[in-house]
Parts: sequence; C-alpha cells; structure tokens
Amino acid sequence: MAKVSDAMDDAALECAVVVPNGWIGKSSQRTYAELISILNLTAEELLDRVDWPDPITVDIVITGSGVESYDLPADFKRLTHDEYCVYETTTTRRFGIPVKTNGEWTNLKQLGSAGGRRYYRTSGTEEDGHRISTYRPLETGSSLTVSYVSKNWLAHDESAASMWVDDDDTLLLPKRLVTLGVAWRWKKRKGLPFADVLAEYEAKLARAANEARGVRKIVFGEPLYQKAPWDVPVPDFIPSS
Repeated sequence: MAKVSDAMDDAALECAVVVPNGWIGKSSQRTYAELISILNLTAEELLDRVDWPDPITVDIVITGSGVESYDLPADFKRLTHDEYCVYETTTTRRFGIPVKTNGEWTNLKQLGSAGGRRYYRTSGTEEDGHRISTYRPLETGSSLTVSYVSKNWLAHDESAASMWVDDDDTLLLPKRLVTLGVAWRWKKRKGLPFADVLAEYEAKLARAANEARGVRKIVFGEPLYQKAPWDVPVPDFIPSS
C-alpha cells in the first residue's frame, strides 16, 4: 500500500511546491505546515462521505446487560450510511430504527412503541467519546451488531491511527483521491485555478462512493436478486415438523 508521504509528494508536485526530504518535522515551515493541515481536512472529508471497506469500516457486536446505553470504541467516527448499520444479531436480523432528536427519544421512552423493532440513537463527540442507546434496552444475553466508520485513516507500525507521525506511515485511503483533495484545496487557498483538479476529485470520489455502497437502480417489477442475505424471507422460527 502507498505511504502517506507518497500522496503528499504527488500533491506537492501538483501544487508546484518543492518536495521535501521527509514531511514529518517540517511543520515549522509555513508551506509544508499548510499542506499537512489541508491533508487532515481532506482525510476528514473522505471519511465523512464514503463508507470505505475494512479496515476503515468496522463491525462490532455489543452484548446486552439490560442497560440502555453502551460505550462505542474510541476510534468511532460515525455510523455507516446504511439502513442495516445497526441490527439485532439474531436469525431474523431485525435492523434498528434511528432516532435523531431528543424530543423523539423522550417521547418514545414515555409512550413506548408497538411491534418488534428496536430503536437506537448515538450521542457524544470524537473528543469525549460516543455512546449508543437502545429502546427497548438490550436484554442480558442479547446482542446488537453496529457498523461504523473509524476515524483511523492510516497505519503506524501496522496499527490503525488517525494522526500522521512518521514518513513511513501507510495510507488506508485511496492515494490519488488524497493527492487531488490536497491539491485543489491548496490551489483554491492560494487563488490559483483549481476547477479541473476539483472536477477530477469529485468524479473519482463519486465513483468510489458508488462502488462502496452499490449503484442504486429503479426496477419495475420483481427484483432479480436480493440485496442482502437477510432479505430472503425466513420465519422467526422454523417448526420441528
């Protein structure tokens, strides 16, 4: 896999900036400090916009203990953009229903709900940590699978990380996208023409997003295939005879 420094070397060339002999340790020089700052903005946007495959997108299983809320991992950034991002780890695979506001959550807890669906919401910040709450509370022994995007976009000494600290750190995001993202932001900041670089960046990003989630199609009539294994109708239980 490419190194973070490889993408930054290419970005420097795109921006007509002298490629340094190593990036780490150059933060005292304004030009390189700006480019590194723009790199962090680019990584942040790429993590926000696309559900990248493993190891950036992670699935975890939370085992219930009868309480309402559970801590999410320290590298949690956001849930994936997927209706199945939270589902019960059972044969029925009932997916959770997100609740967005405090008012909806309070109303739900006061009035309750009909049916078997489980509701959930996430709260917290990257600095203080995130939690996931469920209604109904997750029963002891029950489990919930949560699919989320990690804030770790590189690897340092073979361990996932979110801060660039070594020129040999490995990039987990697509190299060309990182290069283009840094280049168009730099050119815009300096008042240089950037439309062509931005257009290439957005085109590649849109393609990556489609590949990650699958292109949506409108089908008139019966679908030719099921989009996920648990879409195949299965009863909650199968009689023994």
